[in-house]
Amino acid sequence: MTLRSLLPRSVLILMLASVAACAGNALEPRYARDAVQPVVARTGDDGNVRIRFVSPPESLYYAAGVSYRATGDELQLVIDRCPIRGDCTTMVKGTRLGDGGTTEVSLPFRSKRLVVIHTDGAQSLVP
Repeated sequence: MTLRSLLPRSVLILMLASVAACAGNALEPRYARDAVQPVVARTGDDGNVRIRFVSPPESLYYAAGVSYRATGDELQLVIDRCPIRGDCTTMVKGTRLGDGGTTEVSLPFRSKRLVVIHTDGAQSLVP
């Protein structure tokens, strides 16, 4: 008895598609550029970059942190928007600063360029 004989072909296709989707590293922007400005990056001697951005005032969602990917000499990131109640997936969780309206994240930076991808375009932070 084989796996193929136990499961219908459509179920196998669905399972393979799910695995392929999880394997990808797609970044999906959730915020427009103006909603999170100013976005400021500071590189440190420790090989990390600290990024600060405004957390837009929302009643059901918040800017939880960032997800990123390295492509060549460029580090691309998106600011993740998560529900206040419910599951949230973000690669690097942000820390709310004392003012309550600014979030900061720190992540490894070994690239030459740092780009934030927004719903309405990209913003270069470094250089």
